[in-house]
Amino acid sequence: MAPTVAGILIVLSAAPAPAAVKAGGYLKDFWQYSHSAIDGRAYHLNTARARLTLDADKAVFRAHVDYDHQVAAGSFFRTREFSLFGYAPPKPWLDMEQTLSTGTTNGWGHGAYRAWIGLESEAGVVRVGRQRVAWGTGKLWNPTDVLNPYDPSNVERDERRGVDAVYGRAGVGALGQAELVWAPEDSWIDHSLLARARANWEGWDGALVGGRVAGSTGAFMLGGDFAGALFDGTAHGELAWFRPESRSSFFKAGVGFDYNFASGAGLVVELYHAGNGQTDPARYDFAALRAGREPGVARHYAGATFSKDLHTLLKLEAAAIANA
Repeated sequence: MAPTVAGILIVLSAAPAPAAVKAGGYLKDFWQYSHSAIDGRAYHLNTARARLTLDADKAVFRAHVDYDHQVAAGSFFRTREFSLFGYAPPKPWLDMEQTLSTGTTNGWGHGAYRAWIGLESEAGVVRVGRQRVAWGTGKLWNPTDVLNPYDPSNVERDERRGVDAVYGRAGVGALGQAELVWAPEDSWIDHSLLARARANWEGWDGALVGGRVAGSTGAFMLGGDFAGALFDGTAHGELAWFRPESRSSFFKAGVGFDYNFASGAGLVVELYHAGNGQTDPARYDFAALRAGREPGVARHYAGATFSKDLHTLLKLEAAAIANA
């Protein structure tokens, strides 16, 4: 049996026999036209995906699986990016993805987008498996989200890559939380072990996060975030300090503002600084971007998004991002 299917069946078989299982999912097909960031050549890519979602719960037990079949085709498979970095970021630690076939201008694969089991009660949450550990308050950039770096230029803005990890969360007081996550890998250098504490004061949320991060034997980070109501909108920000051991320490920071209009439209504006980014385009590290280790290549960014639901089945969304 393929490791991909076996891993998903293990998650589902862990559910108690009488557990209620809910099934859902979607079919999606989208086309994109872009230019290579390396040589400027134009390319197109069509992606079709079928996702099956299964949720099981019984008392405090929870299990969740998002299982994908995906076919992609287009001239992207002839680009410099594809020859250097492949179609998708490197696979996560657990072997739950598989390429079924490839051609000159196409590829077909299947795998688990999410697959975790856990326990959940009013006291806290424990989860094991491929999951999204959503830290930070930014909408475009999250300096403190070192486990799931998100590329804001991604066409599918609702798709957030998960991490294979053990995660725990416990309530502290009325509104506080304490979190701990361990993301193992084959090599100790690539392990991550982080803790986060969150609290609320006078309507403002704040959090501190720190711990060991992947990259080198003694890599470490410390940071925090905030969010609260301001001028009929929401202000948010994040700051993180990184000590990678293999190079000089650096900061990442982001600040932004969200505003919802009476018409139902929403606007987000953000500024982002990456101390390890480059100001010279010739030194951009596209390998780190394609590998999912970094959300960008430059040092300074500004971005904005505008969204509005035009109909129950139709949504307008526009994004603009500039770097320096």
